[in-house]
Amino acid sequence: MGMHGDTHPFIGLTSWTRRVRSGVKDRFNESVPRGYTQGVEAASGLPVLFPNSDNLSLAPEYVARVDGLLLTGGDDIHPRHYGEAPHPRIDLVDERRDAFEIALLRAARERGMPVLGICRGIQLINVALGGDLYQDIPSQKESSVGHAQKTLREGPWHEIEVRPGTRLAEILGETRAAVNSYHHQACRRVAKGLAVTATTADGIVEAVEDPGHPFFVAVQWHPEVLEGGGAASSQRLFAAFVAAAREFRLLSSKGRSARPA
Repeated sequence: MGMHGDTHPFIGLTSWTRRVRSGVKDRFNESVPRGYTQGVEAASGLPVLFPNSDNLSLAPEYVARVDGLLLTGGDDIHPRHYGEAPHPRIDLVDERRDAFEIALLRAARERGMPVLGICRGIQLINVALGGDLYQDIPSQKESSVGHAQKTLREGPWHEIEVRPGTRLAEILGETRAAVNSYHHQACRRVAKGLAVTATTADGIVEAVEDPGHPFFVAVQWHPEVLEGGGAASSQRLFAAFVAAAREFRLLSSKGRSARPA
């Protein structure tokens, strides 16, 4: 990719692998929903799609060519990564994607690179760092909050409580926020080193961050498609993330490490 200017940092986006009918053949496509690329571009970043690879040794090379890593939403994570058998209500899993994303995340943390996780992204981060998940919230936790949104539009579905003094509260500019919700899994035991920064009324984790990292934030909702109330504050996540990536690129170009001591 070569060197690039300070204004538009490169952001690596993890991809979804899907079987697509093409003529008389099925082909596998690597793709990402448009909301993620639009969110990055709107914040003056340049989105770069990372295809899933069987060669995990390539992960550090991919990461070395960008300034930030965005872990996108998608399928369930295979529970073998946290020592459990699949629950009867688990949805589609992609173990190839699981393995490559974990490798990407570890490479990004090693570099001290800014990381933003969205929906599956927060779950992947928690699992990769030693936490586990509710495999199916409705059957594993008593709750009065619906986490699988039942509306055609992408507007807010429920509220979250944001912990004051956190990076997330600073970014959103508020300690209560209205968000959308499209998931049946969530962080259960939170990994060591991660701080819970937002929850719903039933105690489900809606956001985490690593307080010792320059920028390491993950949320359970989908800021890239949120409409209506709450959209403006959620979109500030992209602005803060891309700004951190720009700073990381600048430090890297000067030969200074962004890794925490």
